[in-house]
Amino acid sequence: MSNPADKQTRIFLWCWPRSISTCLEKCLSFVDGIQPWHEPYTVAYNGELMANKAVMQQDDATLGVVKQFFDMVNSIKDQPTEFSGGKLMPFENFTYPWIKSQLEQEEPGKEFIFIKDMALAIYDHLDDLPDVPTRHTFIIRHPYRFLTSQRKQFLRLGNIQGNPADFDMFKASPVMSEEMFTRDYMHLLWKHVKESGKEPDPIIIDAEDLMNHPEKILSGYLKALGIPYHDRYVTWDESEGSIKTWKGALEQVVVGRRTGFFEKAFKSSRFLPNTHIMPKKEELTNDILRMVDHVLPGYEEMFEHRIKPE
Repeated sequence: MSNPADKQTRIFLWCWPRSISTCLEKCLSFVDGIQPWHEPYTVAYNGELMANKAVMQQDDATLGVVKQFFDMVNSIKDQPTEFSGGKLMPFENFTYPWIKSQLEQEEPGKEFIFIKDMALAIYDHLDDLPDVPTRHTFIIRHPYRFLTSQRKQFLRLGNIQGNPADFDMFKASPVMSEEMFTRDYMHLLWKHVKESGKEPDPIIIDAEDLMNHPEKILSGYLKALGIPYHDRYVTWDESEGSIKTWKGALEQVVVGRRTGFFEKAFKSSRFLPNTHIMPKKEELTNDILRMVDHVLPGYEEMFEHRIKPE
């Protein structure tokens, strides 16, 4: 007897932070027949970080915004929140084996299960991907842009004092360790799904293309996945009610919203053109300069394989 869950395709969208992926996730919440999952493996990754005594016993200055995040997660456990009452679940549920078992289950009334997540959170746990039909897709963004954006967030969230140029993002928090960028997890995962035969020709979209040419890129992305495209998909309800239809960790979503990390994406109603000029290499801060060459070649190779806006 066939398993009904096998008839529902799991679509993974792998990303780096600050790559417009959450905005795309909200957009796809309004596509017919899709059940979104928000960063389940990232939650498991962070849960293992929380359980690591050697990490968590470091001083507050070393832990940086990680301590702020985990303190907020613990403070809202079992408390009513703005996203309670929907499909979001407790942070503590999210172990790698549990996520795999959840993603292998049927979603009644849905045709597709869409999982947006970080490549860095799954690459060392590939055996915990679901053993059901899957597609692997990628959203990329130029490292100059996503690293600069991430650095601005860390400066803001950490309330960093002193000269911002002296701040080292990769030494300020275990969640942004140097290992995360000396290993280009996005490029490694892309190569893995290609070479293993899981996804011989992975779909890639670029964040700047999506912002500046949403109709062309979104239609190309959905059609490549076999999902019917409608013009109405490029605009959506700006309210945050759709977030309650997502599956993911309640505490992570609440903390991300309250700290402002997800605010623009959660309030979005369309993709806005990017009018900001990309910084030149000589304008990058020393911490980004130290890391960027580890991820730039992979980005450039993947960029050549993206869905193009022509």
